[in-house]
Amino acid sequence: MDPRAVLALCHEHAEAESVLDIDRVLATLVPHPKFEYLPVGKCLEGWTTIETFYREQYPRFVTGVVGYQLLGEWANDSAAIQEYTIAVRHDGRTSTSHVVSIMPVDDETGLVTGERLYCDEGFVRALLGPLFDSPT
Repeated sequence: MDPRAVLALCHEHAEAESVLDIDRVLATLVPHPKFEYLPVGKCLEGWTTIETFYREQYPRFVTGVVGYQLLGEWANDSAAIQEYTIAVRHDGRTSTSHVVSIMPVDDETGLVTGERLYCDEGFVRALLGPLFDSPT
């Protein structure tokens, strides 16, 4: 896939997330997406799990986001990488996390296969909420 098309797809995914248009978010994903949270070692996988996350937990998480900054983004023919700082209010405290998101794209479908997020455990706990304690 052309790197510009990969980046455009990832922008579509992120824009849909930012306005909580969950149907649009899901439309950017392959039928069996996989989201990995590293180095924490958590994973959400499969359509039902990812849809549940986006429809139930993600809106709760977003209410705690108090700021973010895109530091940079890069793409090649198979993935886009975005680097952020994200400030989240969770458990009565605000913390800022450094997050690197890798979004691979499936050549056959032209859709995002999921994400690999490199970030700290506190961010993953805030993002996943009760799903954090689910088996990986």
